[in-house]
Amino acid sequence: MQLIKKRIIASIPILMIGIFVNAQVIKIDTEKKVKDDFFEKSQSILPIYKYTGNQIEPYSKFGLEVDANKPWYTIKKLPELLGVKDTGYTYIYFAGADNAVSRGYLLTLVANYRRSRRTVYFYIDRNNDLDFTNDGAPDSITYKQNQFEITLENSTIPDATYAIKLSRFQYGQNVRYKNLLTEHYKAHSGKKEFTNINYCYREQRYNSVAAHYRSATDSFTIGIKDMNVNGVYNESCTDKLYVGAYKSQIVSDDLFDMVPTISNNAFEWGGKKYRIVSIETSGAYVEIEEDQNAVLSSKLEIGEKAPNFTYFNVFNKKHQLREYRKQEIFLFFWDKETLTSEDTLYLNKLNTEYPELKLVTLNHGDEPKQVKIIYYYDKVKYPMGYSNSDIAAQYFLEDVSRGYYLGKRRRLKNDNLSPKEMYELLQNTSN
Repeated sequence: MQLIKKRIIASIPILMIGIFVNAQVIKIDTEKKVKDDFFEKSQSILPIYKYTGNQIEPYSKFGLEVDANKPWYTIKKLPELLGVKDTGYTYIYFAGADNAVSRGYLLTLVANYRRSRRTVYFYIDRNNDLDFTNDGAPDSITYKQNQFEITLENSTIPDATYAIKLSRFQYGQNVRYKNLLTEHYKAHSGKKEFTNINYCYREQRYNSVAAHYRSATDSFTIGIKDMNVNGVYNESCTDKLYVGAYKSQIVSDDLFDMVPTISNNAFEWGGKKYRIVSIETSGAYVEIEEDQNAVLSSKLEIGEKAPNFTYFNVFNKKHQLREYRKQEIFLFFWDKETLTSEDTLYLNKLNTEYPELKLVTLNHGDEPKQVKIIYYYDKVKYPMGYSNSDIAAQYFLEDVSRGYYLGKRRRLKNDNLSPKEMYELLQNTSN
């Protein structure tokens, strides 16, 4: 009996080693201050109001009248404003500084707000206590600068930060639009005295981090978006996740919810399933592991009928994949960065040596104008057309380049072939 016990105990370390080998946790450091697809599109405005005294009307949605029942703010202590010609104020949204009294919006004094050769100083009430003497040095922008960034720190979570880019409006540009904005803010700002749109700032928020993973066999990017603007990136049912091609931009339409238990968040990529083990609170790193026993759902089944779709060729002629139901098809997705000289060589060989094979090459991700330049400048002889997000979703296209071999009636024979591999496969079949 003692011998049996010793054997069981001795086997535990071996068993544990096997577990860790089969479920190795991969730690991926993140890139911070990531620009998602919404970053450049953002038209958010940080309006500047005239400072007329330490009694300040509370925040309301910019451009709308304030709730008359809200008590006014009373500034407890002002910063030293030596040599300041004019002072304005604004509110910067950041939930990481919430307290029992003030939530969401940090009162910010703007010294020398008028456009001049003077440096503009932003005194942000970072700890949200209406005392401007305990927040550290102000942020600033000189008359030579058109933009600058501010970083805010979560008041309760160390290292949890949030960055915002502020840009000046350019004189002489979009004058009519800016005049309309000035009129709107002046008419709908309650008792706040709006200055002028040229003294205001465009606001762009760095509210995403990205973990880029590349190994010998896999590559992808995991993105996390801080949806409630507090510098924390692991809040389930609030923050959102993204999975895409390696170093791809986070796309808002492709975000998905973070479920309550972090380890229950999973995704499929490259014919594998991964589980998210943990997300560091401030978004510094993500830990994942492969689920080697998972049954994949986002994958076309070999032998099954591949989806039909409509596409346009470079001459803007519409086609459907079902047109070629009596032919075998090589469907190849590419973009200008991934298309190699080897790919081009074998696409030409397939096109000339195997006329019975229908070759469908679709560009995924580039502008149509760029595709036409490639087609005409490189004197491409094989058929070329355009992919889109709907086609990519139907074929679970994660990254380019990638080729699909379809038999007659669109039966999927292989879902990951290069042009060279397709050519060699046909060569071996015919020999």
